[in-house]
Amino acid sequence: MRVTAKKFTIVLLIGLFLMGIGQIVWAEKWQPYQFKGNERFEFKISFEENENKGEAFYILDIKESSEKSASGEEVYEVSYITKGTLAKDELGPETAFGLMGSYGISLNMMMINPAYSFFFSQMDLKVGEKMNFFGAGIVKVIGKEKIAGREGFVCQLFQADEEEKMMAEWVIDPELALPLRSKIFEDGELQGQIELVKYVQY
Repeated sequence: MRVTAKKFTIVLLIGLFLMGIGQIVWAEKWQPYQFKGNERFEFKISFEENENKGEAFYILDIKESSEKSASGEEVYEVSYITKGTLAKDELGPETAFGLMGSYGISLNMMMINPAYSFFFSQMDLKVGEKMNFFGAGIVKVIGKEKIAGREGFVCQLFQADEEEKMMAEWVIDPELALPLRSKIFEDGELQGQIELVKYVQY
């Protein structure tokens, strides 16, 4: 009887050890804005302006060129496209330098606030994980979702002093430099979102 109990204890301890190792192995970290090169992102942007809904598209293309830098490193050709529609009376100075200026949208803030990038790089991405962004908010990983054929972790940001109040939500694939989808909230209302519709590697 004692031998059986001892064997059971050993098996249980091994199981717990392996479970812990599994959690370490399966927890992933994300490094925002760490591009691989030779890749193309296409996003659809939805937003509200003066109670009117708007839509635009943003394309980022990073392609290796035939050139080399002075130190012999690869050189990449990077192009940006913003595409949308504007009424004639909205055409102005901002129009010449990208539609986001016309819409009054900061793309980097809509994608992910740069201040959160460091925090995310320190966070283990696994369902059930929770992290306090040092007073800036609390992030919870609540599940997974597929977008544009890729799977990512659903991460929700809540106010530090009011945990029921969501400020943002991201769907993050640790393999990509940008979120699959970003949503920005204000007073519980969705203000805008940017969602990947196509990702291509060359």
